[in-house]
Amino acid sequence: MNFLLKLVIYSTVIHGVHLLVGGLNYTTMLAPMGLVLLFAVTGHFADRWILPKWGNFPATAAGTAYMIAWLWATQFLFPGSEVRFPVAFVTGLVLGIVEFRMHVDLLRVQRG
Repeated sequence: MNFLLKLVIYSTVIHGVHLLVGGLNYTTMLAPMGLVLLFAVTGHFADRWILPKWGNFPATAAGTAYMIAWLWATQFLFPGSEVRFPVAFVTGLVLGIVEFRMHVDLLRVQRG
């Protein structure tokens, strides 16, 4: 369920930023779809291994930095794409805030 929720949330946030703000302009839909899949897979396993060991804030900060870096760097993998760093930064922060809230529930369930 965590994986599917991540797919929906990441897709919604990235597409919403693209529509509302701009600055996330990829030449092909493969770029944002690949990012969403990468983030969901990485996040799913990080929630199982890193989150319980590090705690919510450090794990979320690391995940947020990871997402910001990939959002911005993906433009270099897809020629003609343009991603402004401030937009990637804000998008990553929004994703991080959502993740922080999801982690609260995950940690509560894990502790029993």
